[in-house]
Order: sequence, then C-alpha cells, then structure tokens
Amino acid sequence: MELLIKNGKVVDGTGARPFVADILIDQGKIVDMGQWEETIARRTIDARGKIISPGFIDCHTHSEISLMHNRQHPNAVYQGITTVVTGMCGLGFAPVKKENFDDTMKVNAGIFSNVSGQLPRWESFEEYLSLLDGCAVNVASNVTHNAIRQMATDFTSRPLKGGALAVAKEQLGKAFEEGAVGFSVGLSYYPGTYSDTEELIELCKVVKQFDGVFCVHLRLNTIGPDFDPIQEMVRVASATGVRMHMLHHRTKYPSTIGHIEKILDPFDICEQYGSQVTFEYYPYLTGSGYMVVLLPGWVQDGGYPAIMERLTDPKQREQIRKDIKQRYPLIVGNGTTGVITHLKDPYSEYLGKTFEEVAAMQQKSIPEMIIDLLTENELEVGFHGTEPQDKAIQYQLFEDQYRMFQKDNYTIGSDTIPTGEWCHPRTFGTYPRIIRQALAHGMPVEEIVKKITSLPARIYGLQDRGILKKGYQADVVIFDPERITDCATYEAPRKKPQGVDTLIVNGKIVMEDTGISGLLPGWAIKKGR
Repeated sequence: MELLIKNGKVVDGTGARPFVADILIDQGKIVDMGQWEETIARRTIDARGKIISPGFIDCHTHSEISLMHNRQHPNAVYQGITTVVTGMCGLGFAPVKKENFDDTMKVNAGIFSNVSGQLPRWESFEEYLSLLDGCAVNVASNVTHNAIRQMATDFTSRPLKGGALAVAKEQLGKAFEEGAVGFSVGLSYYPGTYSDTEELIELCKVVKQFDGVFCVHLRLNTIGPDFDPIQEMVRVASATGVRMHMLHHRTKYPSTIGHIEKILDPFDICEQYGSQVTFEYYPYLTGSGYMVVLLPGWVQDGGYPAIMERLTDPKQREQIRKDIKQRYPLIVGNGTTGVITHLKDPYSEYLGKTFEEVAAMQQKSIPEMIIDLLTENELEVGFHGTEPQDKAIQYQLFEDQYRMFQKDNYTIGSDTIPTGEWCHPRTFGTYPRIIRQALAHGMPVEEIVKKITSLPARIYGLQDRGILKKGYQADVVIFDPERITDCATYEAPRKKPQGVDTLIVNGKIVMEDTGISGLLPGWAIKKGR
C-alpha cells in the first residue's frame, strides 16, 4: 500500500462524531479505515493529536485563469482545500468565440488579470476544462451566463429573445454535456445585467434538464422601488424547479443587519415547486471585485472597444461621471470605501491605497479618478471594500453570519480572487478562519467539517468526494483544531494560515508539515464523474 495515516481522530464529513482510526490509501483511493501496523504501507503519516478530515471543498472561486499559470495554487493548498469550484458570478470564458477571446479577457482583467498572451486558446467548454487538469487541487467549473450570452449576442444591451435565446440554450446544454457542474449568473455584472427574468427562466429550464445547480449573484436594484432582486430569484426557482445556490448571501448594513429572516424566509416557498435552495457566505464583512462594475450599463454596451471609446470621449465624460456618482453607493456601501488591489502596472503607487487617497493624489473627484484609472490601465483595475468601523455593527454582522452557518443548507465559499499583490485576505484565510470562529462559538467540529466537505460535494454533484469512506477518492486534510487560524489581514493579505499541516489530493501529498511538495495530482472534475 502507498500511504497510511495513523493515530489521528477521524472526522469523516458525514456529521458523525469523531472516532480514532487509521486510514489506508492506495491508487488515489481510500482502501479502508481501521488499525494497521506501519509496515503495511511505504509511507506513514503520524496524525497524533490532530484531526483527519475530507479535504475542504471551496464552492466559490474566481481561480480559473490563475490556475492556468500557477498550478500550485498555494492559497488553496495552505488552507486545506482539495477541490475548488470556479466559473462564478456569471464571469467566465467558456465557451468563447475565437474573435472575442482577447476582448473578453480585457473586460474582466480587473478580476482575472489580462494574461491572454500567456495562455493557450480554447473555444469550447470542454477545451477550457481540460486546461484545468493537473493542478495541485481538483477543479470543477460552472458555465457562466456572460459567456453564454456572448456566444448568442456578443456584448449587447438587450435581453435574449427568439433566435439568440435558442442559441444560448443550445450552448448551455452543450456545456453541461462537456462537464459543467452548474450555471452561474452575476446580475450586477454586464452583459448579464442586460438579461430579464424571462431569459433566466428559459435558461434555467436547461439547467434543470441536466440536474445542474443555478448559482446566483443577485441583481443590483437599479430598476425601481417595486423591484425585489430576491423575489426575482424566487420566481425563477418556482417556475423551473431548478436547484439554486445563493452566492455570498449574508446580511448587510443598514438594510438587513440583525434580520437574517429577511434574506432567508422568502426562499421557503421554493420547496413547494421542487426547488432546493442552498446558501453560502465568506467570513468577512466586505467583498472584492473589479472597477468596471462602477460603470453604468450604457457605457459597457458593446464590450471592450466601445467602453474604451466612451471613456476617452470628452463629450461623454460628464455623463459617465454623473452616472458613476449615482452607482457608487450601490457598489461600495454606506460609510465604506474601496482599496486598489490590482492594476495593469504592478508597481503602481496607487496599489493598497483607498479610492479617496488615490483621488487626492491625483487632485480629482472619485468619479474622475475612476474614469482615468480605468482608461490608463485598459480596464485592468481591481479593488476590495473596507469593513464597517463601528464595533457594534461588526459584532452584529458576524453574529448574523454564525446564525446562518448553523442552518443545514449553509456552506462556505471563499469568493477567492487570487489576482494582485493586495488581494482580499479571504484568498488565504477563509477556511481556517471559519473553523476557528465556529469552534469558538461551540459548534461541534463534525458539523463544521460536514458543512465544508460533504455539503458542497452534494450541491455540485461531486461523486466520491467530501466524505472519508472506503472506495472514495483520497482527498484528505490533517489539521490541529487547537492551532488552526487565519493569519491573512487586509494589510498583509498573503500570509498563510496556521494549523493546517498536511494535504492529500487523489492520494498524493501536496503539502506536508506546511511545506508544498510540488506535486500536481488534481483532476478537472466533470459533473457526475
């Protein structure tokens, strides 16, 4: 046999109480669990005083392009993650028309970086997914709304109807046939925002047909006081019976703080129509994204060349400035700001600075600064938000998160954006952080592990993963429950966590004693395989 893990306490991912057992691994699978002498295997790992659990499954990342040029993916490995799910928030690159490849990369460069010149080219979802094989971790991927829309109607400001909708549905079905685990939308990101509810219902009929999961980044309410983004999703789920997973779904200040029922109860009716709804959040109080999101829809109509033409047109600048000023509080939030995390120029003096600081350095208003920074960097501008400074508000928001995490249908998704030296600390800290927080609240370790292993495996249909069981894939993490904690901060976001000692992916050791081995045994996982 290849590997034996001895003397640890097994938390198997099912929610069962911990038990002491050795785990025998060979040919990438768990052979059995029991008691053996060390001589049975070529290598033995002593897990005395530690927990042996299934590798964590990060069910929300934006890592696909990063993985293609840094297959070690250390931010995931250090946390104990053995599988990442990507293709989130409607943002993605497969399928893609050959002539749209470069411009699509440029529009999304604030999140993914514009590294198109360093990548092989693909067109189909299957070609794209194959390029994610052979990383340190396993990778599963959604097909994304923005990619499907661009196959049907490029980057155009209109809902899909008629022939364009038929093309989109055909492309969506083909992506599922080629291995997509779900379909994601990001309804505050263009061109996905150009959709209407009927378009989403029609596309979700295809998702339902393939038993995929519909992953939802809610629409910004720019429509009017009578429109409710949550009710839009309830309507889609009720009309189709699609399984639905709500991304980064948590309370916010001031609208829903202290009232988790406001963001959860509306979904109760979906079960009557056969729709199972699950949720996720990351254990921080602010998010991360790209500066393009601050531009209104009319500026983005037509994609990269049209955006750049409008940004550099003096006649349109004043209207763009006014519209950014109106859109800004919807994105950045009440009493907070943004911090520049990524620019085309990796040595820029603006990196790590707040929007106000950059605007002051340039002696411009914030909307003028945004226009110029996007223009100078060819849209390659990323940022993260700042957390509320009021301690009472912070406390209540974290308490809301823990109350949500206690529910059976809540998991964790890091929403990782690995791009940029000043990335959000969730990139390196999410999973040790949530384990530490939940243990401090008194949640049993077996419940915590279940929520970040077998639950996401079930949501995305990842077979033979998420549980330590005979015959399952040997995706295993060994961690110390007394020491596990995140170390990444907003000031030092790339610090690796503590307490995660060993990581095994498909039976191969990718990290031992916190040192990365260099092995790349991860698979590109197709739905149901």
